Amino acid sequence: MDEFTYDSPVFQRELQNQAHPAGEIRFLKSIAEPGMRVIDIGANRGLTTVAVAREVGIRGHVYAFEPVPEYYDVLKANLARNAADNVSVHQLALSNRTTRIRFYKHGQGSGITPTDDAELLWVEATTVGDFLGEQETSRIDILNMDCEGSELLVLQGAEAVLQEQSPQIFCEIHHEYLKELGQSVRDVASLLRRLDYVIQALDVEKPAEEVDLEKCSHIWARAYQPISQMQKQ
Repeated sequence: MDEFTYDSPVFQRELQNQAHPAGEIRFLKSIAEPGMRVIDIGANRGLTTVAVAREVGIRGHVYAFEPVPEYYDVLKANLARNAADNVSVHQLALSNRTTRIRFYKHGQGSGITPTDDAELLWVEATTVGDFLGEQETSRIDILNMDCEGSELLVLQGAEAVLQEQSPQIFCEIHHEYLKELGQSVRDVASLLRRLDYVIQALDVEKPAEEVDLEKCSHIWARAYQPISQMQKQ
């Protein structure tokens, strides 16, 4: 699905035959609302980018990040093809510091963890905090993350934003990549809980089933709200 037209019957049939991206899109559509501002990390070819852009509408905005040149070019083409005018595209990785980093392109994905036959790239990286500090608006409502091993690093670079704004976080967990880096989903959860987030483990391919944190495909994190505060809403 390099090139796609989101509303076309052909694309929708293809999507429904791919449980993982279909599940991601279904969940994102359930939490995205008109007017929201979303950071889409690891946008790749733009499947979730376009889906979220449609949900947030013209009053919202999506900041899409894709550091790999090949994917970045396809992403821009798909956004144009789908008239996603409320998306800005950034050829950057996100991490815990602003610098130049090693990145590995493999198959249909990419990340900081080397794999067999991966192509080594050097890419520019920034942090969520540094990026938002350069924007006209600093508000963000959702972080959508598919960063193949950089989960913990990205959140470390976003700590100040998470403390101040408490955006929702929908994050794919790449257990094997984290393990290779000496990290785990428990480290990700620990950081978020320290920032007063409540975490739900998900399997986007089986949304009705409960799943353990160690076996989840994604996590959904929201800022903790006392019962008294929820009752006022």
